[in-house]
Amino acid sequence: MEFYKPENLTDLLSRLQESTENRYFLAGGTDINVQIKNDIIDKGEVIYINHLKELNGISESEFEISIGATTTFFEILKSPIIKKYLPFFQNSLDYFASPILQTSATIGGNIANGSPTADVMPLLLILDAKLELKSAGNSRSISISDFFKGYKLHVMKPEEIIYRIIILKNAEEGYKTFYEKVGARKTLTIAKVALAGLKKESFEKISEIKLAVGSLNEYARRLPKMEEYLQGKAITEIDYNKVEEILNQEITPISDLRSDKEYRYHVCANLIRTFLNK
Repeated sequence: MEFYKPENLTDLLSRLQESTENRYFLAGGTDINVQIKNDIIDKGEVIYINHLKELNGISESEFEISIGATTTFFEILKSPIIKKYLPFFQNSLDYFASPILQTSATIGGNIANGSPTADVMPLLLILDAKLELKSAGNSRSISISDFFKGYKLHVMKPEEIIYRIIILKNAEEGYKTFYEKVGARKTLTIAKVALAGLKKESFEKISEIKLAVGSLNEYARRLPKMEEYLQGKAITEIDYNKVEEILNQEITPISDLRSDKEYRYHVCANLIRTFLNK
């Protein structure tokens, strides 16, 4: 196994143009260090990126908030910019791991790791966040909903890195919000089911709704068919048998050590009902 520490972002992007069979980025190391210690990763190239200032920090422009890929969850939780414009996003991350892990774990790492249980993904999905992917001489912006194509499979090219996460300042404005992470305990838990939601109501009908789930598919995702069914309906017009029928089409929960698929399905259905009646 080879380790590499680039001098700066330009050096990093130049290095990424060199082909290698297995490449890993090391920032907070909360997941990759465990995999190295347990020989799950035992060959390839590990590039240390946590010292690169260009990848860290939270800033604002006229309409957007930018979060660098190696920004830690502690920094997000303490950010006055996030508190001012995205308080729901900030408050929802209160129970992300332990305080110690919050100081190490990075938002880019939580995304790129590709875990179906990644806490931040359902939130970023309903906020319509974008990812800026950077390579030598080029950068492109994609919707986070287009980033994953399968379990731990993403669209990032070998010569690219997640540079920053972009969220509109008004992404939460005017919405009723909802985020529940269901696990074995309140803190230090891995989600069995996670649901994030935003909705607007007008004349007692749902005028707009966004729903995203975690731990229920091979990667976190929005529920577009559910959103389409619910939009324009009053609470009294919602057929919960239809809700469950659609949910059964849009999620594919599995049974594992933490829970079984039937439990996950029913908990998700109950969370949606709770949000709709909120």
